[in-house]
Amino acid sequence: MGAAFAIQVMTGKENNVKKLMDWAFARNESAQNWIKTVHTFTTTTRRLLGQGKLGKEIKRAIMPGYIFIEMNYSVDDNNCSAHLPAEVWHLIKSIPGVLKQFTGSGQVIGADEFQKMLGLEPEEQLIEIAVPIEEASGSEEEKVQVDEVEKNMKSALHEVNMAKTSKERVQALKALDLAEQQMNVLVEKVYEEPVGVVAKELSGIQQLKNRIAERVRAFVRNSKEIVSFPRAFLNQIISPTDLQSKWQQSPRSLITLLFEYLRESGAS
Repeated sequence: MGAAFAIQVMTGKENNVKKLMDWAFARNESAQNWIKTVHTFTTTTRRLLGQGKLGKEIKRAIMPGYIFIEMNYSVDDNNCSAHLPAEVWHLIKSIPGVLKQFTGSGQVIGADEFQKMLGLEPEEQLIEIAVPIEEASGSEEEKVQVDEVEKNMKSALHEVNMAKTSKERVQALKALDLAEQQMNVLVEKVYEEPVGVVAKELSGIQQLKNRIAERVRAFVRNSKEIVSFPRAFLNQIISPTDLQSKWQQSPRSLITLLFEYLRESGAS
């Protein structure tokens, strides 16, 4: 295991840049002498479709926007010996998608540290389950409040426009001033993004210092809550022969089984 350098690339283009680098390095003798291999840290995700079937594999970067070049040499304790010849530096710079190189002296990742990085981030296949989003309690109350303030504002404006006497106009302007104050409070208030009930339930499990639960994520995408977890967990919560029948009940039933597994694992 040699030392390594980080390369900043266009987010979402990590695999494309890696392929271009591999192609360019294979045709450059100097690059072959200095560079051992190019690494990306990725996970493979498969959506759990209807009837318990798995969708196609989708690779996603664990460290978006970065790839790593492993060198054919180690470095001294202070990393002062790290460098690349100008020819290789310019070759990397010319590859489409490369934004910045961290290949100067002192910017190297030592061999031992890079070995730990590779060990801490193994490629792991993830499973995704999508369920219709149900907003957590409290969001409906906020919607009612917004609707009420907007209604008051429209009513006050209408009263101002319809006032026929000076007395009616004074009263209408007072009502409008109050409505504007209520509107300003809403505008200045910082609202959090809607949190689905699945994400809220998962957060409660993770707060119990459940290390296994930390490997599960819940987020909103395309008006659905997506639950992402290692494929190994799927085999723990349900047998392959029961997957189709359980899925026909509802995707939420599988998530319930997953959360039961997380709670039991955290308690043991």
